[in-house]
Amino acid sequence: MRHPTDQLAEYAAGTLTPDGAAAVAAHLSRCAACRQEAAAWQRTVDGVRSRLAPAPASILAAVRRRLATPYAAGRAAGPPVYQAVPGSRPLARAAGLLAHQRRLVGWRVWGVSVVVLVAGMGLAAWASVPAPPVLAVVVPMVAALAVAGTCGGDEPPQELIQATPTSVRTVLLARLTLVLGAVFVASVVGSLVLSLVGAGGPGRLLAAWLGPMVLLSAVSFAFSVVWRPAVGLSAALALWVLRVLIASGHVGGAVGGMVEAMWRTSWPVLAAAGALVVGVLALAPRVASSRIVRFGS
Repeated sequence: MRHPTDQLAEYAAGTLTPDGAAAVAAHLSRCAACRQEAAAWQRTVDGVRSRLAPAPASILAAVRRRLATPYAAGRAAGPPVYQAVPGSRPLARAAGLLAHQRRLVGWRVWGVSVVVLVAGMGLAAWASVPAPPVLAVVVPMVAALAVAGTCGGDEPPQELIQATPTSVRTVLLARLTLVLGAVFVASVVGSLVLSLVGAGGPGRLLAAWLGPMVLLSAVSFAFSVVWRPAVGLSAALALWVLRVLIASGHVGGAVGGMVEAMWRTSWPVLAAAGALVVGVLALAPRVASSRIVRFGS
């Protein structure tokens, strides 16, 4: 059963075809999560409609008079000429996009990430176990949690008000950059602090979590974009639990060897994670615009 996530706004607005509306209504009758999201969209639609007022009849006449009025004397005829060069100031636009995406990441995501990361760093500093294995478990899970949390919002108005008119690929890449950048910087700082207290060399501590963080984040990102954040987090959590079971000696053999090879900072792991992210970004517009909803019984 596929969830009609991309059709709930149209359903609330009443712009779906009769067959499409009937299919969504049938799905809502048996899916509590979609009913909750549809109710949020309905509140948005009702709020917008309650604030819309009919346009005065004089507006159309004023527009027609303005269009029929010739340009003032001394003003060159023709459309205005833009002084700025199209596509200029890319760094400023990128910074603005990241600033807007920061507001789309819920405070719960940042709060849980900070708590888990600080707890993990504290455990690595004062526990009797070596710091690298602790970081290799904690940091990747924090990154996967944060990445999954950025792919969905609590309320549709938050996306409508704060999102920018930018391509799906650019928005997703901005969110991934923002979240992973924040987790990376915090983890680097924590690793340096641990190195100062004698938990290990900074290079060794960094290598313990960088590869697993990138890999688990890519998995979480892929499943969250293609399906839902819950699916992305579940997939990352399944890999994480498997790695913990391997580290504790409960899983071995071929499966253990394969996961151990994935849980390292190496060029193949980083390249595989990058290829996964690039593939998801390439498919993102198609997934967002042409997702076909199929309902099961």
